Amino acid sequence: MSSQSRTAARFWPTTGAERQAVVTNEFEDAIHALIGHRLRSHTDADGEIRSGYSESVYNEIRAELAARQGDGGTLRPRSLPPAWVEGLDWLTDIDTTVASWCPDSGHDNGQSETVRRLNQLAATEWAPEDLELVHAWISLLMHWAETGKALLEPVHRWELVVACPACAVRTVHRPDASGELVRQAALQVTAAGCICQACRASWAPTHYRLLAAALGCQLPSGVLE
Repeated sequence: MSSQSRTAARFWPTTGAERQAVVTNEFEDAIHALIGHRLRSHTDADGEIRSGYSESVYNEIRAELAARQGDGGTLRPRSLPPAWVEGLDWLTDIDTTVASWCPDSGHDNGQSETVRRLNQLAATEWAPEDLELVHAWISLLMHWAETGKALLEPVHRWELVVACPACAVRTVHRPDASGELVRQAALQVTAAGCICQACRASWAPTHYRLLAAALGCQLPSGVLE
């Protein structure tokens, strides 16, 4: 089933069997987003765009942590840099939670226990009474995939330390990676857009110059229109 047809089915499931099929497909997609190979593209030295596959988000973070920790490290190193504490916490959360979903990791086939467990869950036929639980798992799996990508490929972010033109809020307090509340500018700028963290008003990159002019400030260095 194509992603387009799955999306359509999500809005118009008329029978229990159809709803079951939709949730099953979405669950498989969510598992793949976390442990499946990723299609990547890059531009080579000749300017040609090449496509290929890279390791999954889950396996890339495992490999990065292993490289940072050295051989055989299983406990949190005392001097681990903050970014990799986040990665270790991310991995531990997934491993612990998935183990509670599927206690039996199955036969050792060279893959990690978590990957084996998730593959077993993806092959499971779910009863109608299980669908609500599986739907909650889907949300968590997609959250893990997105936060994992953010750990591997951090988004470059700039701040506009001025009042938001939509709500007039200048600063907000938000939790950092450790959960501590820190103050930051309400207007956060990335290559994808500018978003006010207070009212969620947003401006597309094509409007960066107009936004900066309205605020009476210059575009942050490195931001492209």
